[in-house]
Amino acid sequence: MKTPVIITDDYVVYFEYTYNSTFIHCDCYRWSKAVKLKLKSDIDKLVELHRKPIYAVHDMDDKKHLKFIEMLGFKYQFDFPMDSGEMKQLFVRGK
Repeated sequence: MKTPVIITDDYVVYFEYTYNSTFIHCDCYRWSKAVKLKLKSDIDKLVELHRKPIYAVHDMDDKKHLKFIEMLGFKYQFDFPMDSGEMKQLFVRGK
């Protein structure tokens, strides 16, 4: 179950606890340079407060999402198969 951890008019950031790990999700409703800077700042604070690794799952064919998670400081870890056989990528940020 996703739990909102940052709620603004422009975006909502969620944590999802599964497999003994924290996964992040983000729904953006409006995008601008100011929103980008605020989101980056909020994610930086969230990582600092959480003090554990935060993971992001990436669909390999979604170039826009890749740019988004890299902009937020997430680093590639490895590829992995889903139960369906589709390959995904795991990114991480934090300790």
